[in-house]
Order: sequence, then structure tokens, then C-alpha cells
Amino acid sequence: MKVRVEVIKRLDLYEPASEERHDAECIVVNHRGRSVRYAKYRNHDFPDEYFFHYPILIDPDGSPWPEANRYLLSRLCGILVAKHRTLESIANDLANFRQWLFDEGVDFLNVPKRQRARPTYRYCGYLHDEVRMARIKPSTAKRRICSVQGFYRWLQMDGKEFDFPLWQENAGSLYFKDKRGFGHHKSITSTDLSRSFRIPPVRMEYSEYIEDGGKLRPLPKEEQIALVESLRRIGNIEMFLSFMFALMTGARLQTVFTLRRTHFSSWLPEGERQYRLKVGAGTLINTKNGKRMTLFVPAWLYRRIQVYMNCERCQARVRRSPHVYESDDLQYVFLTRSGKPYYMADNDPFSFLYRSPPRGNSITQFIRQQLKPDLLAHGHSFEIRFHDLRATFGMNLLVNKLPLEAVGSGASMNNPEMLHLLMYVRERMGHSQLSTTELYLKYRQRYKLALGVQDEYEAHLESLVESFEVEDVLD
Repeated sequence: MKVRVEVIKRLDLYEPASEERHDAECIVVNHRGRSVRYAKYRNHDFPDEYFFHYPILIDPDGSPWPEANRYLLSRLCGILVAKHRTLESIANDLANFRQWLFDEGVDFLNVPKRQRARPTYRYCGYLHDEVRMARIKPSTAKRRICSVQGFYRWLQMDGKEFDFPLWQENAGSLYFKDKRGFGHHKSITSTDLSRSFRIPPVRMEYSEYIEDGGKLRPLPKEEQIALVESLRRIGNIEMFLSFMFALMTGARLQTVFTLRRTHFSSWLPEGERQYRLKVGAGTLINTKNGKRMTLFVPAWLYRRIQVYMNCERCQARVRRSPHVYESDDLQYVFLTRSGKPYYMADNDPFSFLYRSPPRGNSITQFIRQQLKPDLLAHGHSFEIRFHDLRATFGMNLLVNKLPLEAVGSGASMNNPEMLHLLMYVRERMGHSQLSTTELYLKYRQRYKLALGVQDEYEAHLESLVESFEVEDVLD
């Protein structure tokens, strides 16, 4: 048996008591053949009364690891509660640490005088061995040691005293650029444990990818056209519209597949070219870190989605959905054949029904099982991931707005017009840092992508969409 992580779909956060109070709820539990009555009442240490998908660490003998589970519970007491995926990542790191403790016979609370014999240093040495054997990446090792450090820091805050230091801390500074592109230095504290895992910076000068929340590859114009034509041939209207939405707005996967029907209930007057759609915190539509921004949805695509929502194929999927919301308008626009969401929003009241809520795995399967084979069958062997559509949108936007005199030249960042352009692209892409937007300009300059007129290109895509009738793919 090994140390494992179990997930409680819904963890109720309350204070048990043997005596009932006026604000308590009576609970009856069957324990060893007899009924035990106790009371539970609101625990105000937590901002919420329950938490979905809470991970707990289970030792090989089936008992929970008390200290680590209390540490995870403490992460729910803050003003900004940790997300379940963050908690599960920490739990998995601590499970690895716990398994190592059992395998090596180490007491994690025993900190001897000799530095290299202390559990933190011994575990750090073990992680270095794992890196040398190519079992894990340096970034994984660094994350694991940082999770262990967070656990020990909490133990000290909880009142546990150790005879000797668990690591050595040093002050340093971190250089970064703010939203306006100005450079700043931020004071940070690092430890000799985490610093020992040096991760060399990835040089992207000659890479075909842009580092924008992951390695993204902008698709050249011919590949974009091949993609749209392939989606038409396959005939999956949900995939067609969702891919087009990402390509036309730069939205991430979690944004596209948490669109709700209510967001497409507005009537667009004739002549309107685009619809401003607010996404992020408070809108039911997920974005990275809940960032609020506005997407500009082309009017022809907005109306196309409205047509889809009223077709029998879409209505049948809504009827098959196991999730009945207060209003049909709160239902997701894109549902699987069984009526389940492709990506379940963080605030979805039905997420507790799943051990692991849907996170877009069906999209990956569609690309691997249908899209890539179709592209290959028609002479296209390029790689594609859904997030590449975001990078493609950003590059299309930059190329369209880039001044003609800057084509083929090294556009200077000191140029006010260039800075204004990057600020515009940053706003449309929802980048927190201007340096991320600059990567798109550097990418364009390196590869000298052909400058096309976006309006003409978008009109071409629209003509492809117009020839793809919803009625042709109804079940």
C-alpha cells in the first residue's frame, strides 16, 4: 500500500459539539451499531460553509495524516480561498514527501543538529537524485520542495518548535514589468533548498512557440484555412463554432466552453459589426485567474451561435443534460452528446457530483481522433492544440494593426505608436504583463509573417462559415 490522495466531493465546514445550541443543527450518526447524536454549527473560521473536491492524505494503513490534512484545511480559512486544483497539487506533493518518509524511515518532526540529516535537506537530496535519473523535471522538484516548505512553515505558525533551522533564507530581488511596461524590482525571500534547483531560462529566439501561459504556436494563414475547411468536413457543429470563437476572440478553452445561453440572448441590430462580451469574475464565464475583460465577438459569429442554440440538435442536448439550473439561460452553450459540459465552471453548483469535473479532455480527444486524421488525409501534417488558436488570434491582431512601414524592420519599442499598439493588443488578449504581449511582436519580427488585411481575411472565413449550414449536421 502507498500513501494516496482521496478527494471528498463536498466537504461541509462546521464545528461539531456534544451540546445543542439554538443556532446548531442536529446530526445523528450510526457508530458501531448505535446512534450517536451531536450538533453542528457554523464555523466562522471559514468564509464558506462547504468546499468542493477537497483532497485528504491517507497513509498506507488507511488512516489520515493529521498534520498535513490540518494544513490543507488551513488553506480554506483565508479571504481568498485556494482553488481545489491548487489544493490537490499541494496534496500530491505532500503525498510524495510522506511516501519518501515511510520508505526511508524518517520522522518528519525530528530535526537533528547535523544539517544534512534534517528531513528537509535529506528530501531535497532525494529530489536531486530523481532529477539526475531523469524521473522528474527540475521544475517539478522545485515545486515539491516549495510545497514541503509551506507545510513546515505552517507547522511553526501552528506552534511546533524545531531545535534547528529547516533551511537557510536569503533576501533577493525580482525584476518585472508592470502593466504599463515600466520596470520594477520586488524584494523576495528564497531558501537554499529551492535555489538548489536552478532552472535555466528557456531561450525562445528561434522557437516556433510563444510562451503565453504555455507554449503556443500561431498558425500561419494557410494552416488556419486548412483548419476551418477540416472542421467543415467533419461536421461537428459544436467544435466548429467553439474553434471559430477562439480564433476570432482569442478566448482560452475555459472561457469558450463556459459560455452560457444568456450571453447570446441579445438582439443585434443590422449593421452592428461586433458584440462586446464581458467575461471573468462575476459573469459566469471562466477566465485565467478570474481576470475581467471584454471580448469582441464578430456579429456574424454571434448570430451563428444564436441559430445553433435554437436548432433541434442543441435543444436535444439541453434536454439530456443531468444538470437542471434555475433558468435555461444559465445552461452552457456547448454540451456533449450526453448533455454534459465540455468544461465545468469553477462556480458550477453541480461540480460536486464529479470526482474530477470536466476540464476539456473531450476537446483533446476530438483533435487527436478526428481533426488531425482529417487534416493528414488532405495533405496537412501540422500540429495543433486548442490553445494555439489564442496565439493565432493575437498574431492576426498584431499583423493587422502593425504599421506598414514597420513590416520587415525592427520596430522600436521607443516608438509611441508601437507602444500604443502593444497596449491595445495587451488589452484584447487580457495579458497582465506587457512583456507577454511583446513576445508576439518579437515573434513576428523573427519570422516576418506575411502581412494580410484582417478585414479581407475575416470576410473569407465568414464565407466559409456561411457555406456550413447547421441543418446539414442535425442528428
